Amino acid sequence: MEEKAMVSTAELGPLISELKSIMQKKGYSPASIMDLEKVWMSLTKYASTVPITQFDEYFRGDFLRTEYGLRMDLEYTMYRANRALALLTNYINYGVVTGFPKGKHLAEFSEGYQELLTAFMDSEARRGLAESSLKSLRSRLFRLNVFLTDKGAKTFSLVQRDTLNDFVKYLAPYSTTYVSENLRMLRRLCTFAFQFGYHSEDLSACVPFVKNSRQQKIPAIFTEAEVERILASFDRDNPLGKRNYAIFLLAARLGLRSSDIKALEFGFINWKEKVISFSQQKTKKFLSLPMPDDVGWAIIDYLKNGRPVSDSKYVFIQHNPPYGQYADLRSLLVKQMRKAGIETPANKRIGMHCFRHSLATTMLEKGVPLPVISQTLGHADISSTEVYLRINISQLRLCALEVEL
Repeated sequence: MEEKAMVSTAELGPLISELKSIMQKKGYSPASIMDLEKVWMSLTKYASTVPITQFDEYFRGDFLRTEYGLRMDLEYTMYRANRALALLTNYINYGVVTGFPKGKHLAEFSEGYQELLTAFMDSEARRGLAESSLKSLRSRLFRLNVFLTDKGAKTFSLVQRDTLNDFVKYLAPYSTTYVSENLRMLRRLCTFAFQFGYHSEDLSACVPFVKNSRQQKIPAIFTEAEVERILASFDRDNPLGKRNYAIFLLAARLGLRSSDIKALEFGFINWKEKVISFSQQKTKKFLSLPMPDDVGWAIIDYLKNGRPVSDSKYVFIQHNPPYGQYADLRSLLVKQMRKAGIETPANKRIGMHCFRHSLATTMLEKGVPLPVISQTLGHADISSTEVYLRINISQLRLCALEVEL
């Protein structure tokens, strides 16, 4: 399909119908399409109430603000709305249906790309990439496969510079980290394809470099008062409340990642020394932290008075048979924030990581040296900790210069 020019809001109806038809052929479920269609119906209705204009980022922004606002309790709705707009925008701009139906990212690559992409992944595995990194690589390659195929390049040998330029432009709305990782992957793939005869030209030179500067993104944080309000919102008279309170204390007081909290085993806790020691899930770096009294007593209260009888090695488990490892921390956080009366814009990413960021910021404000904070959070590199300097307003004020009048 040819790439479309910028369209007006009066043309949205037929384009949405085209998009739905293609999604059906690609295997999107009726339920998924219906979910997105609710957004598209709201979009066309909104377009009919305002003067005809171009379907650009300004129009889309006005639609989101008017239709959905920025309330936290609409977070899933905002996610769905942004996804629906992204699908429509990419179809209009590039003539492709980006993304893939649920579960399809685990499917095989298309026939024309199977040999190349499998060989490329094998070569990346031999470089020593971790299993989690290979999984992410596969997901990015699958998305690239879908994009290139939809653009008419049924094999990589048919890919042209303009096709890659379109893919680069398609990536533009994503985070700097995501763009940087995709372009790095694309450069390596182009070189690999040329070296092993999958393309007559090394196209890596036409893939731009994007510096992945982690410090461009300021972490989301809670204030100390908000942290205490969240902790106070738990009903500690019931088993679930006891479990959840202990989990959130570990995040708030020690800054543990959610992956490490979920993987916490009984053997990681030294009750005599009041220390928690474990190998971090993300970095594999060993971390040993003193256990504050309130954290220790909260865990004890849960184990004695809340945890179901189970032989699971994990401290925190689900409270329904078969009592597996507890996992759903993010939805619990959103629920407790509502209960504590804490609101945040729906387009702001909120998760258990906010407690890590909040702890680091509080420590900075209290004058704790950066290396100590880095050690506490278990960062593999102190540069990961330095990003918190950007949100330490009180210290930034000390750097202010007087202006002579």
